[in-house]
Amino acid sequence: MNFKPPKGWKSESDTLFINAAGVRIERREYRGKEGWFLIPAELAQAVVGFDPTPEGRDQAFAAFAEGLLSKTGKKDLLDGSKAKPKRGRKPKEAPEEDSEKDPDEDSEETTDARGSNEGAGKVDEDS
Repeated sequence: MNFKPPKGWKSESDTLFINAAGVRIERREYRGKEGWFLIPAELAQAVVGFDPTPEGRDQAFAAFAEGLLSKTGKKDLLDGSKAKPKRGRKPKEAPEEDSEKDPDEDSEETTDARGSNEGAGKVDEDS
């Protein structure tokens, strides 16, 4: 191939070009699709695919030059749909304060495991 990458890009091979910022344009198979892929250095950004032709490679360089990666904040799948949220806990919400709460509720007596309050507040005098 006689292709020379634009300024700021280094040719590792005929199918791999790397930018100084770590962005790659590579011809490969990604998620079952063959083509040229614009692979961001930041893992939170989506990989963008192009046709597996010299024109697809040129489109990938043009997309990078237009700032395509800086515009995509969240991962989009190759078919245009949004990525599923990661599994995990949802953030805890602050408990709502009940304005009708009885002020005497805070001064509950201590109870033992059986639920009775016998002996609560008494000190063991054998010690």
